Amino acid sequence: MKNFLLLLICFFSFYINAQEYIKNIKGEVLIKGSFDSKSKVKSAGTMFIYETEGNDSFILDSAKVRSGQFVFKKRIYETGVYKLAYNNMSNSLDFIVNSAESKKINFEINNVRIKKGYDIIESVENKIKKLYTVKEESITQKLKLIRKSKKSRDEKIAEMSKLQSELYDYGLQLHNQHPGTYFGMILSKMKSPQTYISHLYFNDIDFTDNCIVRSTLLPTRIQDFFQNHSNWPNNKFGFHDAIDVVMEHAKVNDEVAEFCMYNMLDGFYNTGQTDKKNNPVWTDLCNYIMDNYIFGEGCGDDVQPSELLKERAFKFKNLQLGSKPPNFTILDLKNNNIDLAKTCSKNNFTVLMFWASHCQHCMAELPGFAKWYDQNKNGNFEIIAISLDGNTKNWQNAVNNNNFSWINICEFKVYKSPICLDYKIKKTPTFFVLNNAMEIVAKPRSTHQLRSFLLSNK
Repeated sequence: MKNFLLLLICFFSFYINAQEYIKNIKGEVLIKGSFDSKSKVKSAGTMFIYETEGNDSFILDSAKVRSGQFVFKKRIYETGVYKLAYNNMSNSLDFIVNSAESKKINFEINNVRIKKGYDIIESVENKIKKLYTVKEESITQKLKLIRKSKKSRDEKIAEMSKLQSELYDYGLQLHNQHPGTYFGMILSKMKSPQTYISHLYFNDIDFTDNCIVRSTLLPTRIQDFFQNHSNWPNNKFGFHDAIDVVMEHAKVNDEVAEFCMYNMLDGFYNTGQTDKKNNPVWTDLCNYIMDNYIFGEGCGDDVQPSELLKERAFKFKNLQLGSKPPNFTILDLKNNNIDLAKTCSKNNFTVLMFWASHCQHCMAELPGFAKWYDQNKNGNFEIIAISLDGNTKNWQNAVNNNNFSWINICEFKVYKSPICLDYKIKKTPTFFVLNNAMEIVAKPRSTHQLRSFLLSNK
């Protein structure tokens, strides 16, 4: 009888604990998998695991596929969202690692495009993730159709808001059906219960949990907070105040605080890059974060930014007017060795032009600009055209068919190309004008602005 009661107590204790998500969990996990005959994998390849932080991914490990099987070495994983990729990042899927749920993750894959056909055996976390992904993709397609429709702006906003609420409600439903899961917890917090009350907006999030950075929770919530509480442009310092609110919450945890700093810095920089009006507020906000929180003392003694964060932040400083961007050395289409610093030293101005053959805007502008370049290339400038193409033939055909006679280079990794990552490229075309000391002197928004700059600075 005593043994029975003890067993009963243990059962109910486990049941109660299973209903609560446990934060900051990490443990050793074995990740392996196999391709079945339906996948039509004809030759061996390589599997990669990427760790995610918000919207960014970093390679963590790799394993060869042999006879349709792959096994990664056991390692310590912190709970969160990870990516599994077959051969390259364009062929990947997101999955959850939670060592509190399982010490082993076993993939069964039946499609060479792995996201289209896979299962993860005996994992509630990944069951939820897969269900949510299907729903999310369906909602995303509907949102795209609404954006392209001819309905009024107000009608579009109303319909899109309804769909976004539908997705959140579905995530909440999954959380309620599977309490105690990491991904369920993340889904349940995608919307603040106090959306319109600034000082209560983040109260439902536990910033002491490192695992929240391995999801899109914080980027989603921070962006929503800025939209609802910055009051910009009516309040000139609205964004600055919003940054301070985020950091006041985040400073309880160095890892989370660093994540928030970089996420906001990256977000404001990218907004500035894509802002057609070229509003200087975005550069000002980048400098505010760097000067007050990363290189300054905005968090007092609560947060000491790591050298890695400072190094990443310096890359943003190096892309501002008057700064020296990263140098690179690479072979061009004609197999010539191109060194950016040397090219700059030989010309009054060197233009870095990021483009792609699949970019409609690029292909509408560049052929005409190429003719202007041919007529003026004996002047005081040179152009290095960095393609974001992933296909060699497409790139070469675009260059040859349009007589792009400037310096042509490509790394064939699209936005993940090392040069593109160094220059924080988020759209094409993007232009940087460097002087002979390799300092950035202009960031034209179009070939028209670029021509005007070069003609007026002969």
